[in-house]
Amino acid sequence: MVLSIGPGAAAAKDAAEADQEQLKREASEQIASAAAAMYDTEPELVEVRLGDRRLVLPNCAEALQVTFPFNDRATAQLDCTKPSWRGFVQIRLTAGSPIFVYQDARPEGHALLRSDVKRVYVSEAAVPKKAVLILEDVLDKPLLSSVGSGEPVQEDHFGVIPPSNETDGGEGVKFGWTATILIPRGNRLTKNSFRQEILRGRTPTDLIPTDVEFELLEATRNIMPGEVLRQSAVKLAAAVKKGQELPITIVKGALTVTNTVRVLQDAAIGETIDAINVESGRNLKVKVVGIGQVELM
Repeated sequence: MVLSIGPGAAAAKDAAEADQEQLKREASEQIASAAAAMYDTEPELVEVRLGDRRLVLPNCAEALQVTFPFNDRATAQLDCTKPSWRGFVQIRLTAGSPIFVYQDARPEGHALLRSDVKRVYVSEAAVPKKAVLILEDVLDKPLLSSVGSGEPVQEDHFGVIPPSNETDGGEGVKFGWTATILIPRGNRLTKNSFRQEILRGRTPTDLIPTDVEFELLEATRNIMPGEVLRQSAVKLAAAVKKGQELPITIVKGALTVTNTVRVLQDAAIGETIDAINVESGRNLKVKVVGIGQVELM
């Protein structure tokens, strides 16, 4: 007996194959978009492997749900509710070019922090000409204008910070530190109490340099939130203060002992001063080697 397939059956088969091609094309686009969002890359860099003819996708009444349950960067899970169906599809993230983008929108004058950005992979054509490739080159530098979430980090977003704040006779653009909280008189300064901002127009002549070491200074008066940090509001802080109790390491042969000493005067880094061993009462000579740090002479 000879089995023959008429024109109607062949046409139906062709239509079914065409439907599958369309369904797989749409599913591939959806999977690539979901994987790009999941793995911080571009849809063009996601290869979706739906070419196997044995895999038949259902014609879902609603959009397919795409998830990545294994987080292995290689498997996508597809779910259809009407009709109920689940399948797994292989994906491959192809090599792209890494760039930095902003996690969230940031205002003009904001000093860039490492937590402000994330690394993503994009196609070579999508890399901006002035993309920042070494993040350390722009950390702590202020933005010259506001930026949006997801925007690539670029070199021309930042100002060059002159250490001495020199400008054209007091007019133009300078960079300065402004207080973010109230700093009481006598308190040692800390960097996290200030932010770097662009100061436009005429500014104080005694601005603190942008490369200041905050921990070496203390406030001579209350510094208010939003106030620009000036030399007239600070003085050099003592690295250790009279009566302060500090740990010290004493080495005796193979024995290393940590004791506590009380310093008897204010002193700057590098000075040698008198101290008392709190436990034994013994007088000692110690050298100030850092803020709140001394070592036995």
